[in-house]
Amino acid sequence: MKISLVYPPWQFYSPSKLYPLGISYLASYLIQNGYDEVELMDLNYLITEPKKVIKEAIKYVERSQPDIVGLTCWTVHLPFCIEFVRAYKQKYPNVLIVLGGVHASSQPEEMFKLCPVDFIVRGEGEVTFVELLRTLQNKKNFEDVNGMSFRKKGKIQHNPDRELIGNLDTLPMPDYNMLSPIEYYQPLNRKYVFSILASRGCPYRCIFCSANKLWRCQRQRSPKNIIREIEWLINDYGLGYIRFEDDTITMQRDWALELFKMMRNLPVSFECLTRIDKVDHDLLREMRAAGCEGIYHGIETASPRLLKVLKKGMPDRITDRFIKELIHEEVNLGLNPTVSAMIGIPTETREEILQTFDLMSELKRLGAKTQLWIMTPYPDTDAIKLYNNYLVKIDRWREMKQFDVFSAVPRQAYGRFLKKYEDLIPDNWMFSNEIKNIEELKSLYTQGAKQILGEFEFV
Repeated sequence: MKISLVYPPWQFYSPSKLYPLGISYLASYLIQNGYDEVELMDLNYLITEPKKVIKEAIKYVERSQPDIVGLTCWTVHLPFCIEFVRAYKQKYPNVLIVLGGVHASSQPEEMFKLCPVDFIVRGEGEVTFVELLRTLQNKKNFEDVNGMSFRKKGKIQHNPDRELIGNLDTLPMPDYNMLSPIEYYQPLNRKYVFSILASRGCPYRCIFCSANKLWRCQRQRSPKNIIREIEWLINDYGLGYIRFEDDTITMQRDWALELFKMMRNLPVSFECLTRIDKVDHDLLREMRAAGCEGIYHGIETASPRLLKVLKKGMPDRITDRFIKELIHEEVNLGLNPTVSAMIGIPTETREEILQTFDLMSELKRLGAKTQLWIMTPYPDTDAIKLYNNYLVKIDRWREMKQFDVFSAVPRQAYGRFLKKYEDLIPDNWMFSNEIKNIEELKSLYTQGAKQILGEFEFV
């Protein structure tokens, strides 16, 4: 049984790319469980021109003559996945195609209706994918595979969700042997950069985010297991810089302190993301001593009322003053903080928008990098359910030079498909607020972008 695990193309011209973490983890788990005819197909690396993307993708995938194609599907991959599955199944109807990833997991009904995919693996994919393969081999009942959706007699069936893996240390290290050498991925880099997941999931229920729906909680690998991966990457791949991809790496303070203390003597630097209420003086000092260079905080808004609307779960002690003092401390420690905020929050007022602009401007003055976004109505979030009547259709790229999913080059690559599926593309929607006039809101965003980002630094 030949299996091709495929990561879709979306960066194109970018001269420096990361190894795809998800399919690399999946490949190593399949091999560990006896499926050694696995091939990794990183089309994001292989396809560099935004021309005839579907045709080029089929050429690459068909070379390995797979029996099963496993395809990652996040929202940024949506038009590619739909069109690729349609075209590949038309040419190779007997090849089974399995979708996984955040978008496919949250919108399985939509994906089955839009393309002739055979199976969708929802949520954490390693165990479910192996059970699917064993079921295919033994010709058993697909209904026994938790975490999977499939067609049965013309109807779509969703099996119960799968329990999350209890001990992440049981997973093998991601398999990069089937990918091109790291120096080809990052030819201009002085330090080779790798993504590492020290934990999976987030316990918070922010209405604009899908992390909690997918993972439901946070589980940590043991610090020893993480250090083992870092040392392996240093020795075998020349690792010099880590991007921790965790939603909130300092969620469990004692665990984070142990990890950072163990990293002190390793010759690598790193960046990470965490909530602004989950760091403190001692933790920041330990992070810096461990090699932390960049830290990202999503503060979202300066309005305490809107933080409650967003269900951010922020304690009352997190005031504008607290945030400014913390950013000042991070800068003084030699960290490079990035803070992001957004407008277009349901029920938001002009005064609250200006309040956010003022805070972000002050953080920029203190030395932080600043980002300004428009709240994006991702289809699997609670925001869609709670504020569906606030949705407004607008081409954010054309109207405001602002995007969340598809930047200029992917728009060039998938332009025809973005038009074809325009209602499904989050960049074509936003939430209205108390500023009923959309032209006024656009003007406010432009004003804020110039104030926070600089006139020619639109996100």
